[in-house]
Amino acid sequence: MKNWISRLKSFFLKKDSEGSLRETLEELIEEEEVEDNSLAPDEREMLTNILHLRDLTAKDLMITRAEIIGVPYESSLDDIKKVFKTNKVMRLPVYRQTLDDILGYIHLPDLLDVPIKEFNLQEYLHKIDFISPSMRVLDLLLQMRSSGEKLALVVDEYGGVDGLVTMGDLVEEIVGDIQDVAHLSAAPDFFRRPDGVLVVDGRMDIDDLETQVGPIRTTEEKKEDIDTIGGLVLHLTDRIPQRGELIPHSPPIEFEIIEADSRRIKRVGIHGLKS
Repeated sequence: MKNWISRLKSFFLKKDSEGSLRETLEELIEEEEVEDNSLAPDEREMLTNILHLRDLTAKDLMITRAEIIGVPYESSLDDIKKVFKTNKVMRLPVYRQTLDDILGYIHLPDLLDVPIKEFNLQEYLHKIDFISPSMRVLDLLLQMRSSGEKLALVVDEYGGVDGLVTMGDLVEEIVGDIQDVAHLSAAPDFFRRPDGVLVVDGRMDIDDLETQVGPIRTTEEKKEDIDTIGGLVLHLTDRIPQRGELIPHSPPIEFEIIEADSRRIKRVGIHGLKS
């Protein structure tokens, strides 16, 4: 396969003239069609999709204001989790009184293992960009790639919120529906090591885990508001344990902290489960 991806990347690494992207893509597609068939049909379709993005604006792709799902700044952690669960989204804008006063957004993985007593919404707010409805989609894609932000609010000339655009919306315009691809490439939620220890993603829903491997929580723990296996470990320690720590539970179960950072438990080893 020709190194078309590298040539395309070079465009995104530098600013160029108005017609550069169109010319680059047309040249790549033409070369591949004339010289050989090494460019797969889906790859050619992606290049064509990018070419068509040139004339699209943020207004063309945005979620309208009426469809935006957000949470008030005063929301409790329980209320926020319910909104995430009900709407099956990964990010939520946070506002004061109305959507015209948005402070930022929150990301679901940041909140999964946060103790309720220690929750301070301000600590988990991410920056959100404000853009014009007429901003070109390709310019927005480059801006998001540069800033690392995943959401942008579309605002009118008076500063009112018209809609919202996500990085996922932009990527799907190029590669199509990415949900199945993400599912296929995702790491497994859990697996057994040769020594019999069950290695689990700290964000895995504890109800789902117990359905597959049997009971882990005690009767008392089932009465607590614990959603994930990482949350159970936090319940036991009341802190973020360090990598390598062994956290005792009701015999014979013991938790091994395989991976963690200063904010959450990423991966847990569960000792003592029946094979």
